Amino acid sequence: MTTPATNRSFVTLAGVGHRYDPNPAIPSAVTGIDLDIRRHEFVAVVGPSGCGKSTLLRMIAGLLTPTDGEVSVFGKQVDGPRDDVGIVFQKPTLLPWLSVRKNVLFPLRHKYGRYSRADEKRADELLAMAGLESFADKMPDELSGGMQQRVGIVRALLLNPDILLMDEPFSALDAMTREQIGFDLLKIWEENPKTVLFITHSIAEAVLLADRVLVMSKRPGTVLDVLDVDLPRPRTTHTISEPRFGQLTERLRKHIYEPEAA
Repeated sequence: MTTPATNRSFVTLAGVGHRYDPNPAIPSAVTGIDLDIRRHEFVAVVGPSGCGKSTLLRMIAGLLTPTDGEVSVFGKQVDGPRDDVGIVFQKPTLLPWLSVRKNVLFPLRHKYGRYSRADEKRADELLAMAGLESFADKMPDELSGGMQQRVGIVRALLLNPDILLMDEPFSALDAMTREQIGFDLLKIWEENPKTVLFITHSIAEAVLLADRVLVMSKRPGTVLDVLDVDLPRPRTTHTISEPRFGQLTERLRKHIYEPEAA
């Protein structure tokens, strides 16, 4: 798969900043963010805790209004939540009294009060794509943590959003499960392309998944570097052992742990 399909900017951040407290003595969460994301591009964001990664995601989602600059999607300013955005959070927050299939269909029930047989078929197709077809009628507590997180991803894809925002979605998983679900996500993304912004604290995960990695500074968060990940796709377990993979992860580590050297 070659991504992105076009070089035209899909999501644009121009001079974006956000200040939670008007007191000038308290630093902004983020400041001076300039970024263009192309359609169907996978962009990961890394940086120290408190650097404003989640603030950035919430502004793109339309859940938070920038205090400086502008966020736009295909040239239209984002001024509120958008129907073409799906969000996956750190925890899947599945409803324990609903089956897996009904949890996936819940956004439609919540938004429109109903769903159709065609919607059920779409949900089953997405569950199959995620390797969960045999668990559609199970309850959430019958699934492992990794499987629950895959259900959360499928639920975010049900409305077929153009943009998928993921806020440290694998942080609660053990290392082996986290690596496997990373490959699962790549498979889902390759079969159902989306414009992805993926926040993570894992440098290796960012390099494995992304087309580009945005490196943010300590608060107030700003862009230190945007790293092009020139590793061929599809990515596999062999990708991790490639010398270039090691070179890219080392460059990111220097930015985060030795910013002066980088």
